[in-house]
Amino acid sequence: MSDSRPLDTEIDESAETLARWKWGGVILGFLGLQILLSGVAVFLATSDPSNVIVEGYYEQALSWDQQRARQAASDALGWTSSIDLGKPQGMLGERLLTIRLVDPAGQPVTGCHLAGEIFHHARGGDVFKLHFQEQDPGNYTAVAPLRRSGLWELSLKTDRDAQHFQETRQFKLKDSGEFQTVATSPANRAGGHSL
Repeated sequence: MSDSRPLDTEIDESAETLARWKWGGVILGFLGLQILLSGVAVFLATSDPSNVIVEGYYEQALSWDQQRARQAASDALGWTSSIDLGKPQGMLGERLLTIRLVDPAGQPVTGCHLAGEIFHHARGGDVFKLHFQEQDPGNYTAVAPLRRSGLWELSLKTDRDAQHFQETRQFKLKDSGEFQTVATSPANRAGGHSL
């Protein structure tokens, strides 16, 4: 009679070792998958330009009264603005953006330092700063990167002596290149970006 116990024990130990490796690998595989998915989620959350962290938001909230006073002073000026967009230029499709400022009597507002920020609503993280130059009395121009159709928001602020004007405008740019003003509001009511 031969004894088969050592052979059975070796087979059992071999099967047990294989099972340990298999189930340990499954557990480590799930942990690795969790780390990979977490990394992808962090990458997507931090690299997507449609997600926006508004710079200076807390400071804006603290200075709400001063912002309201500035907006009231801007509204008291009675200035109005209008937008004109030129045809797409160059390979990037940039456009000449013209802002016309007039006073309550319809006279052009001249000698201003006009600045702005513009962004597409689908890409709120891609904010472009604009510095306008006065070409004609009351007509201020800047080149704007309006390559995408859809809803755009433009924030304007200007200083002339002790007069400060601010306004936020929204306009829809169509695929055909035409645009349509959607809304105009005082700059601080829009809740958007600040200059």
